[in-house]
Amino acid sequence: MIKNITQEDFGTLAICAIRYCHGRQTYMPGLVQRIVRSHLTELEDRDLAVLLQDCEWMSDFDYGDPQIDRSGWMRWHEDLKKEKERREKEK
Repeated sequence: MIKNITQEDFGTLAICAIRYCHGRQTYMPGLVQRIVRSHLTELEDRDLAVLLQDCEWMSDFDYGDPQIDRSGWMRWHEDLKKEKERREKEK
């Protein structure tokens, strides 16, 4: 278990890792999405907004290869939108 990482640093690492995975046709996008997904509630609002903005950009390109990437990125995008909606309901 990793300890002593700030929320800000975690958000930065999550954004960098997800961006690295854009366009990768390997196991890496699914792996990184799974790790970050398990900690979505720990992201700051601004980091969630950046990840959502990146997904909007990706959707312009149909989320990548239909055989390899699309379903995982679409599911990732939906999970981010659900987290944003959950936070808005809490306010």
